[in-house]
Amino acid sequence: MFRPMSKYIYEARDNSGRIVKGMVEADSSEAAEDLLKYNQLYVLSIKASLTFEEKVFSTFRSFFGGIRLKDKAVFARQLSTMINAGLPLMDSLKYILDQSKKKDMVATIKKIMNLIERGKSFSFALEQFPSVFPPVFVSMVRSGEASGKLDQVLADLAEQMESEYSMKSKIKGALIYPAVILVAVVIVGVFALLYIIPNLEDVFVSSGVDLPILTRILVSMSNILINYWYIVVIIIFGLTVFLRYYLLTDGGRRVISRINLRMPVFGEINRGIYTVTFARTLGLLMGGGVPIIKAISIVSESIGNTVVEAELKNAIISVEKGIPLSVPISQMNRFPPLVPSMIAVGEKTGQLDKVLLNIAKTYDDETQTKLKSLSSLIEPIIMLIVGIAVALLVVAIILPVYQLTNIF
Repeated sequence: MFRPMSKYIYEARDNSGRIVKGMVEADSSEAAEDLLKYNQLYVLSIKASLTFEEKVFSTFRSFFGGIRLKDKAVFARQLSTMINAGLPLMDSLKYILDQSKKKDMVATIKKIMNLIERGKSFSFALEQFPSVFPPVFVSMVRSGEASGKLDQVLADLAEQMESEYSMKSKIKGALIYPAVILVAVVIVGVFALLYIIPNLEDVFVSSGVDLPILTRILVSMSNILINYWYIVVIIIFGLTVFLRYYLLTDGGRRVISRINLRMPVFGEINRGIYTVTFARTLGLLMGGGVPIIKAISIVSESIGNTVVEAELKNAIISVEKGIPLSVPISQMNRFPPLVPSMIAVGEKTGQLDKVLLNIAKTYDDETQTKLKSLSSLIEPIIMLIVGIAVALLVVAIILPVYQLTNIF
């Protein structure tokens, strides 16, 4: 049965040193890379192409189901354990398939098994699902197949995803309380605008009180919400949809990436997370036998920040020229100062992969500690915002009442 070739987006350098970008069709990323090399292009990065509609669908699925990070971590951990115990790959996949209760995971595993039965490698099968298994997952599995250490590679991937899931869970946990408080404030504010302010307005108008500007603003907001509520709903819905689509564009991703690096409190935590992701992923890939240039390229695509991604791709050019990795990393100023120093030590001793994993462990522990104290850092800010909002509402109501008592 004819199977259409996949499309891959690439960034490469030609013989003149010029950076070129484009799209190529091939059976796999390796075939696409071979085709580009045949055309005398040195590949800097290559990844499966997703249409804009696929990106939107993937984003909404991440909120309403789909295969989550935790599911993939469990998948890798179970598969590693069974292969280590001597169970063949297909039997291991069949066992996980029978045990899985997630429809999306079941469907994906069935397709993977079907491809393996047709003679394809496990890494090739995984590569056909780029929205589920990112390039780093596929590359690690491919290196595990080549070295005969697939069980250990899967265990390393499971550990990486479990750590990432733990971090994300702690961030979400720290944001639950502030989110609940803000939602409560919004509900109280809307209730006041719909019911309290209109009743007070009738009293103030009938008594002839000259309303302060703050009260007039609240009265205007109340009238808009009551008389034109459908327009307010349309505007909110429209802005939500616009932002959702905008954040899927390159420009939107760049804006969010810059904010993630610079925002108070979260900026430092995000930089810690990027440090851990960079060091652990690069360490695992190099330890698995992936060449450093290709490894950095894969890391740049999995870092989760377009600004850092672009800077890592520039680092590739430096490394190609024979410059130690520690030099461009120190020039980026995205990672803690100790990171390039430790990388330099790893380069001198020939144990860069082990040093990178040690860096990941060090900053993983440090970032986890910061995440634990995140709630205590956010709560004062939230309470200040709530206090200001309540104070403005109280003042807007009390001032006219005070003027009214003076009249009588």
